[in-house]
Amino acid sequence: MVFEANLFLPAAVPLSSSERIVALKARSRTNLSALCERSGITLRVTGGVEPIVAFWNRPYHGYTIADNGARCYVVARDTLPQRDPERAARVIEILAYVFFDYAARETVCDRGIFVYPIGPEHGRAWLAKIGRRGGAARTERKSATARRNGRSIVRRG
Repeated sequence: MVFEANLFLPAAVPLSSSERIVALKARSRTNLSALCERSGITLRVTGGVEPIVAFWNRPYHGYTIADNGARCYVVARDTLPQRDPERAARVIEILAYVFFDYAARETVCDRGIFVYPIGPEHGRAWLAKIGRRGGAARTERKSATARRNGRSIVRRG
């Protein structure tokens, strides 16, 4: 599975005492290994105390420490997709890039699961993506023409 990376993830906030109680008593809870199993992503890191992942209906993500010393990440569920594999993958993305959880980052790192979206501001890469003139094919044509005309082109980047 490949997903377009979400570039607008809000920062997580530390929870106050009343919010902490709500988060620790949340009914919908899971952990990273269960999320990886549901999304089909192989978990790369094992061992240690696994963090608790809870969900709530507030518009922001939060974090706290449970009474047993485990980290507790609280994810806002209103922005998550409805389909389960994609939903679990998005929660892993939030754990990796909002909470900076080591196990989640190692799980998605260099796997090509979340790809950076290429837009018009990326020039030739965007043109090649949409199938217009540009990208490597255009560069090769320009180089061949320059060789025929007796000029050399200095390639940049």
